[in-house]
Amino acid sequence: MNNRFTSFLITFLFFSLSVQKMEAQEKKKLLNGHILTEVKNIQKRFSDSISHYDYKKNSVLYSEKYRVFYSEKIQNLKNLYQNIYDKDVITGKFDTGISFKATNEIQTNTVSPGETAPQNETKNKIVDITQIENYQQLADLKKRLTVDFPVYLIEDNSEETYQCKLNFIIDVDGQFKKVKYSGSSGTEFNIISALFLYAIGSLEEPLLYNKKPIVQQFSQPIILRFE
Repeated sequence: MNNRFTSFLITFLFFSLSVQKMEAQEKKKLLNGHILTEVKNIQKRFSDSISHYDYKKNSVLYSEKYRVFYSEKIQNLKNLYQNIYDKDVITGKFDTGISFKATNEIQTNTVSPGETAPQNETKNKIVDITQIENYQQLADLKKRLTVDFPVYLIEDNSEETYQCKLNFIIDVDGQFKKVKYSGSSGTEFNIISALFLYAIGSLEEPLLYNKKPIVQQFSQPIILRFE
């Protein structure tokens, strides 16, 4: 009896620890997972609204309502994105004396948003980005933005390839801030791409150079292919 109870207790403790570990991994996976939940809610409201109309019965009315509801969906996505963007506050300070040299894998910008470098300005030091002590996080982020992209949020995957370019700042706390999007695959995909980066939230730890956290602007393309 004691052996059975002990075996049961060990199994229960193992299961409990496994569940806690999975929950911790999930929280780590998406620091701000509620953002994607809100995206899904916005899309559901659109689907629910258009479901009241039948294209076969009245294609003209359906098309008219579709345009109206779709415009509302895009506006709601824009509002969600803008609300997050407006709350971003950069706590670190750009070091204008250092210019990080990009690689084929990782792209970096040396001028912060809203600033232009003077024509006669010369950088004091050009540093290869691989000299960032934990730069591998950037390569991992690039992979994650494609591999873990929430494709279930792409309701209309009629295109074979979707492309978007994100420009963002990694602050001294490792968080992604002032995320901007551009691309030719449509506003909805662009916004969802930016919101996905906001949902990830941050790197596991701040980027370090000479053992000090740095703030830097990066540029990262996202390319998805549907077959």
